Amino acid sequence: MKGLEDLEEKAGLDDDVKERLLKSIQDFGDWLTSIGISYKKFDLDRIKFEPFSDQDWIMRVKTSEGKKYASFNPYILKNCSYEFFEIVILHEYFHLIVQGVPNKEDATKIKDDFGSDFMSLIDIEADFYVAYYYKEKYQFTLEKYWTSYFDGSKIFIEKLIRNKKFERFLGSVLTINKLFESQECSFDLYLPSISPVFTQEKMSVLVIRQKHIAFEQFSTKYEDFRDLKKLYIQPDHLSVDGYIAIIKKFTDNAFLN
Repeated sequence: MKGLEDLEEKAGLDDDVKERLLKSIQDFGDWLTSIGISYKKFDLDRIKFEPFSDQDWIMRVKTSEGKKYASFNPYILKNCSYEFFEIVILHEYFHLIVQGVPNKEDATKIKDDFGSDFMSLIDIEADFYVAYYYKEKYQFTLEKYWTSYFDGSKIFIEKLIRNKKFERFLGSVLTINKLFESQECSFDLYLPSISPVFTQEKMSVLVIRQKHIAFEQFSTKYEDFRDLKKLYIQPDHLSVDGYIAIIKKFTDNAFLN
């Protein structure tokens, strides 16, 4: 595979990178079928990887002559590993084929109609199934998954902590770590509210299980919460081992309930 300098000169992806991504997309779809997830089939020949663009989008879908066409913007690949880029692409593809939320406008409509918490759950579910895929197909461990994720975490740094986006991040951390650390596969999705942390050192958590919904409270030490906030806005101050240690300490304490 050629270096990123070559990719930049061509203002697009090399053919071998495209082929690898398309195979991963196909394999992901086949795996979803194998575990009983129904989705709308999408022909791979209607997927296009655009030239690099600094515009703020990763996937967008347009309809022409009754058919949907998906385009991916590979601009983040200039600043991250292929592994992280593939995780992002599969997350977006899950939005498209399973959840029916292909464009930013669709996400905005969901927030308008159902509230931002519901969109957070949609994102957390997509994160869950991508992580589950890597665990099952490539035998990823918790450490391997977060190592791949750490490389790209600096791309989406937030200058300010916005409560709902931070809660969505915490929900994915709880959901993914529970998946990797459970003896049997956990299908629990977690969406926390951080409001009680400052006064009670607890998080109120909505838990979406396979067969029911539950409300729980997780104990959260303020120092763990503080470390995770710093990780969220300044991941580049950490080594990958330090990054994983903070995430694992937070979830280990949360699941002690």
